[in-house]
Amino acid sequence: MHRAAPALRHPRRLACLALTMTLWPWGAALAQGPAPRVYTRAVVRELPAVGAQPALLRLKIVPQGKLPFSTLTFRVQDRRLLNGIGLGDEVGFIAERRPEGNTVVALRKVAPCVRFQACPPIVD
Repeated sequence: MHRAAPALRHPRRLACLALTMTLWPWGAALAQGPAPRVYTRAVVRELPAVGAQPALLRLKIVPQGKLPFSTLTFRVQDRRLLNGIGLGDEVGFIAERRPEGNTVVALRKVAPCVRFQACPPIVD
């Protein structure tokens, strides 16, 4: 007759083992530190009006962004990020979740993607 390992003979130990194995990858990811910030591609749909507070920027996320909504609104804390950006420009941006709302912290104009080809990476 085959005997189970001591940890598997008791249901409570088995549950703890299962929970540990489930949470281990998550704990390992936390130990490595925060994930690097990544630029997301979008097309500018609406720029904030001059002097508008808060400055709101509407961006249409390109399909490769894998976000559930295609057009999103972000706050722009530093209006200098908008220098040289116009309607219809393809941009790369980094946003952070803040208490006042999702805020763009980096924004730059990028070369448009070519259809049926991989988009070039956006790097600092």
